[in-house]
Amino acid sequence: MTIVPLNRAAHSGLRIDPARAAEAAAAVHLVPLVASEIRQVAGQFPVFLAKDAETGQFYPAALMGLEPQENLFWNGAALEADVLPLNLLRLPFFVVGEDTEAAIAIDEASPAIGPQGTCTIVDAEGAETEYFRSVQTILGRLLQGQGETRRLVDLMLETKVVREIKLDLAFHDGSTSLLTGLYGIDEVALGRAREKIAAFDDLMILAAMALSLDKVAALVRRKNARIEAQSAWFTPGG
Repeated sequence: MTIVPLNRAAHSGLRIDPARAAEAAAAVHLVPLVASEIRQVAGQFPVFLAKDAETGQFYPAALMGLEPQENLFWNGAALEADVLPLNLLRLPFFVVGEDTEAAIAIDEASPAIGPQGTCTIVDAEGAETEYFRSVQTILGRLLQGQGETRRLVDLMLETKVVREIKLDLAFHDGSTSLLTGLYGIDEVALGRAREKIAAFDDLMILAAMALSLDKVAALVRRKNARIEAQSAWFTPGG
């Protein structure tokens, strides 16, 4: 990964294939979210809180794999999901910095960049393309959502609706997986804290996160299917 500030002069000639941008997600099992997308994303993936390794701060994230560097929705060519987190849709672009210091950057090593790409940053007249404007909209949502997401996480902690969850899982081939460092919304605690959560939207987001934990079972099914498909390659006549 080679992330550099986006520069019109240096990058105006880049060609980008958005479909290949998703390849970067093939080795991502946990994708950070902003508050405004949690309810929608929770309909597809289990949503947990995780801790930033550097700051120790909690952040909401969609779980897409049951081991580090595993994405069970990646089929080798695309992500099999009706809804994707903004942090995947923005690729290969990034927001670096915060607030007035924020700027757009690009991963120059992304597999999405190459002569086969159908999208550009600027058109023949030098104006921003519709594709790049859509990317800016996504990056804008991520940037604008930072403060609201921190507020929501603070609310979860203040109302004590968060509990640590260890995923100790077994699969059909006898292999196991243990995921730690995840925190979910406790339905019982949420019920007790309802009167402390003044905003209806906040309550609905937390409820969506609590209900999304049931989708861990769907990840296990995907994992078992992947194991079976891989073992078929080593089975005589398979």
